[in-house]
Amino acid sequence: RPLVEDREVLWEKRHYLHKKPEALPKVLLAAHSWDWACLSDLHAMLHSWSPLPPVSALQLLLPCFPDTEVRSMAVSWIQAIRNDELVDFLPQLVQALKHETWEASPLAEFLIRRALASPRVAHYLYWLLVQTLPGQFPQNSSSESRGEDDVSLSEARYHRRLQLMLRALLAMTGESLRQRFLSQQLLVKNLYEVARSVKTTKESLRLKGLMQEMEILHHSLEDSTTCLPLSPSLEVVGVQVRTCSYFPSNTLPLKINFLSAETGIIPAIFKVGDDLQQDMLVIQMVRIMDKLWLKDGLDLKMVTFACVPTGHKRGMLEMVTNAETLRKIQVELGLTGSFKDRPIAEWLAKHNPSTFEYERAVENFTASCAGYSVATYILGICDRHNDNIMLKTSGHLFHIDFGKFLGDAQMFGNFKRDRTPFVLTSDMAYVINGGDKPTAKFHHFVDLCCQAFNIVRKHGNLLLNLFCLMVGSGIPGVTMESVNYVQQALSPELSNPEAAAMFARMIEGSLKSWFTQFNFFLHNLAQLRFTGDHNDGELLSFIPRTYTMQQEGRIRSVSIHGYQKRYDPEKYYVYILKVERENQPDPVYLFRLYKEFCELHQKLCIHFPLAKCYRWRHVGAEAKMSCKY
Repeated sequence: RPLVEDREVLWEKRHYLHKKPEALPKVLLAAHSWDWACLSDLHAMLHSWSPLPPVSALQLLLPCFPDTEVRSMAVSWIQAIRNDELVDFLPQLVQALKHETWEASPLAEFLIRRALASPRVAHYLYWLLVQTLPGQFPQNSSSESRGEDDVSLSEARYHRRLQLMLRALLAMTGESLRQRFLSQQLLVKNLYEVARSVKTTKESLRLKGLMQEMEILHHSLEDSTTCLPLSPSLEVVGVQVRTCSYFPSNTLPLKINFLSAETGIIPAIFKVGDDLQQDMLVIQMVRIMDKLWLKDGLDLKMVTFACVPTGHKRGMLEMVTNAETLRKIQVELGLTGSFKDRPIAEWLAKHNPSTFEYERAVENFTASCAGYSVATYILGICDRHNDNIMLKTSGHLFHIDFGKFLGDAQMFGNFKRDRTPFVLTSDMAYVINGGDKPTAKFHHFVDLCCQAFNIVRKHGNLLLNLFCLMVGSGIPGVTMESVNYVQQALSPELSNPEAAAMFARMIEGSLKSWFTQFNFFLHNLAQLRFTGDHNDGELLSFIPRTYTMQQEGRIRSVSIHGYQKRYDPEKYYVYILKVERENQPDPVYLFRLYKEFCELHQKLCIHFPLAKCYRWRHVGAEAKMSCKY
């Protein structure tokens, strides 16, 4: 809302602003009175105003514009929006229904009409209505001074309104589309039961139980095909049972490979226990930023993925193929790989062997790294570690898991884990520069970041209006204070050159910070201990007990004395170790397999992470065939 002095000036000069469409919301907020005696003049001014662009008209659906004529005029302007673009703003439009005076409002009628005209709009509107209805979400609008009873009554009215919308949608879309919605609901219900079963099953039996449940699901889909909540175009006819699994995290998300009659495999993730509304909102904002960049001719090679909450703390996510986490890429060079410069470059070179392929991958990496640097800074994405930053073999970098955003930093003891505006490390700069020395390629990266930042700033009102419409939606952390966070990140008081200089300084600060890589290292260590990729404790599988120095004596030296060829029944080799100990005149000879050396090396890295462990040399295919595993 404008300041008092500004409101006076705006209202006094309102007749000179008729040709400035974007000035209308500010002029309406500056009106001296909205009493019935003044309404005719206000409505006359409204109808004589130059039409707002459809995206700008979204602002008139905020709760600070309760007048039915204003909201009706806003809907008439929004009607010019295309269906593909409308889908991008559906979450905010559904939330705006809460602020309508009547159930049969122009906004509700507009959404139903568009759903009847477009199966795609109908699909996403259906799932937005369904996921909002089941749970009673707490209000986040801390700035509002409403009592608990008022909040409950408001939510009850809103849920009743959504129920009427859902009934109208199902009644008017026809039998065929209604059956598709019901079959999707049945699929989600079955996946929810499978996820609950996996969580309650003993760890050693989880995979077997999952396979049995997936077999049942596969046969049900063979009998009745359906499309996934992710998109109406993703029709599935079964499940590739043997490749389904789960992720070993707290919520144990299901990894499901659906079978499609047209495109082969459709990989998806089904999660129970996480609120995916935050992920949905962040991905929506990133996708909108990408479209703004593309409209301005800036292609940052952004990768996003579909995320559809299907109920309270459950939902489905699209799984991006041919991608790996930065952690797995970095630990290929050992536990301390996050401190090294070459892991990402070597991984990309491995998957892009020709010069042309590698250069294209670096181009994709540079552009997408710039895009996500800007997006994660503006949205205040926190809890960034190397397991929620991913890289495709084509070089496209992207982020996942947005449980902490809008500046809600993850704490590690008494200090923030996220100490930089965004993640930019030396191994990323190594790829961009093409080596460890600064080059003109890095200046190009900085230029991409600054261009992207200023383009978003130019459309800053759109982002702020979309966040304002989601205040009170029940999404954790989305409050008026968080809207102010985004506004501060956009730095509207700066000129474009000043904003570019500010972002360039942030790039320099992020790159110089050692803490991001140290945070990655701590995460590497935690994941090695958590994932169970190693034998628990300090015991080795080939020596299932501990010994003391008093019992065995201090080892003075260990050397390879030779090797032996053995058969069991196939040929393999064992190494002969010569072990010399203090106060023991005769050496001891031990026989060890190659895999036992691998296990020992991994144990040393885990239990002595700060000690220098030489990189383990991986044997080739022929040597592996000769070693007994």
